[in-house]
This record gives sequence, structure tokens and C-alpha cells, in this order.
Amino acid sequence: MGNEIVEKYFEHADFAAQGKRALAEIIAKTGFQPEGEIFRGQIYDDDKVASLVYKGVWRDRPAVLKIQGLRPEIDEIEMIGVFNGQNKSSAIRLPEFYGGSKWDERAGYGYLFLEYVDAPRIYQTPFADRKQMDDFCALYQEYKTNCLRKPFFPKEPNERSSLVFTAQRVSHWTRIAQTKGHLTEVGVENVERFLSLAGRHLPSIKMEFMHGHLTSEDIIKLPGNGYVLMSNLFWSYRPECYDVAFHLWYGLKSLRDRNMAVAQIKGYLQDWLEAYKRIPVIAQDADFARKFDMVMAERCLGALLVDIQNQHYADDREKYVGHLTGIFQELFGYFADKLEIM
Repeated sequence: MGNEIVEKYFEHADFAAQGKRALAEIIAKTGFQPEGEIFRGQIYDDDKVASLVYKGVWRDRPAVLKIQGLRPEIDEIEMIGVFNGQNKSSAIRLPEFYGGSKWDERAGYGYLFLEYVDAPRIYQTPFADRKQMDDFCALYQEYKTNCLRKPFFPKEPNERSSLVFTAQRVSHWTRIAQTKGHLTEVGVENVERFLSLAGRHLPSIKMEFMHGHLTSEDIIKLPGNGYVLMSNLFWSYRPECYDVAFHLWYGLKSLRDRNMAVAQIKGYLQDWLEAYKRIPVIAQDADFARKFDMVMAERCLGALLVDIQNQHYADDREKYVGHLTGIFQELFGYFADKLEIM
């Protein structure tokens, strides 16, 4: 059973106010000295805060405090322990775990102290250059061969089928879009087209255990050839190739240059595909391109239904929403058209 976050959109109460009390309690209990909030985990909306992350000092060393307000199925502390127990990579590690407390029902939260890693991300969104692509590919080969030696937990029934798993997610996104008044006629047509393609393609695409949130923001590049993986609450089962598509979707939805044309983006994605083909674990998969196109179609559909409408824009929100909607609509059509003829 993986940790469900997005799926709890309708049941999760905002943790922001309770988080202030939790921080005060943790400070009193542990002596943590906060220097400022550095991340706020939200389930799409500003009033759906699920976690709070602070930088500060704990026991005389720089540290990060993560307060988890949304009860996880598997605690991040457990995830870190299992990963460290089986990781055989000398290049990839997690931030050092200093201490904490698993989610407590009476308190209404859990917390953990982690090493503060002062190093850059593997690349800055929205785009990576060729050298950064090569860095990601080197990391990916190492992660697939020396970190993912075995799953951390068994599959739930809905995680045994890519089709069942994905159809449930699409149903959830559709419900959110409808509730928020964002479900257009084109959106309904996109869902219908995607589910038709999913019925054809997903039964032959396996579910695999992986880091379910492998974005450029979650990979810290250390001096030399080392990497630190963040967001370790999200190890989970996903359709094959999800982890090579996810960071691309994440980067593109952060695009703010309204002069960027879809043709340029397609060229960028093609550069990534050529880089991926040089990764040994991908090169041996003759069906990689179809799997990648299927996952990218899913990512584009998710962007259109929920992500674009529910992210922060400093200004000109409607213009950015319109521009990104146009880009992801074209990209969805691009991947769907390819899947139609496969």
C-alpha cells in the first residue's frame, strides 16, 4: 500500500492552522530553532495544506523539520529505514535522518528531522541542458540497478493493474475538475479519448515500484557524482516509465514563457528520448517508446484536468492558465495520436 496524497483531496482538512500549534509543540519538546518555512505541501488548493517544512538548527547543526499533517499509510520514517537497509549505491543516498516521531493520532501529526543538504538541484525547471540530461540518465541507471533492489511493501489490489490504477486516478481528477467548475466539454472528450487508449495499451504495461515523485526538485546534485533523493514519502507503484516522464511534466507545468511554442517543446522532449535510449536499463526495452507515450498522455491529461488550474502564478493568472492549457492540449493530442497508430 503506497501513500495516497492526491486521492485524499475531498477528505483532508487544512493543516495550516494546526501546523502552527504543532511547530510550537515540537520546538518546546526538542529545542528546534526554526529559521523559516521552506516548503508547504498542498493537495492542489491553498486551503488543503498537508505538510509543512522548516529550515533551522537542531542539536547545533543545520536541519530540516518536516511536519506531516496528512496521515500516511506508511510513515516516511519507515520508508527511509527500508531504503537505507537495501540501498547498494555508492552514488545515491537519502538525506540523513536525525530523529522524529511517527504520525500520532492524538497529536494529529508526525514529524522528522533531516539533514539540510546545501547543494543545487540536478537541474532548474523548466528545462535541462544536454549535460544535465546526461546527469539525470546516469542517476537513473544507478537508481534502477542499485537502489530499487526490491519493493518496500506489497501491492494493493488496485496496484496490480496499470489500467485499474490509472482509471481510478483519472476518475478522481475528473471529479475534482467538475467540483471546481473546470471540467469543459473538451476536457470530457480528452478523458474519453484517453480511457479508450488506456484500455488498449495499459493492460500490457506493468506496474513497477519506484520513486513516485522523481522531479528535478527532488534530486540534489552533490559535488562529484553523488546525489541525494528527497520526497521519500512517495515511494510507490506506478506504471512502467512513469518516473522518466514525471519530471518532464513537472518542468513543463512550471513554464512561464508565453513565447514558447509547442514545436520547441516537442524538440526538447525528443532530446530527452534520445538521451534515454542510451541508458542501459531502457535500451534493452524494445517497447519503451510506447510506454513513455502512454505515461506522457496521462501526465498531460492530469495537467489539463487539475494541475494547471491549481498552481501558483505570481501575476496574469488567466493568461498563464490559457497558455499552458494550449500547450498541454496540443501535447496530449500529440501523444494520443501516436498511440492511436501503435
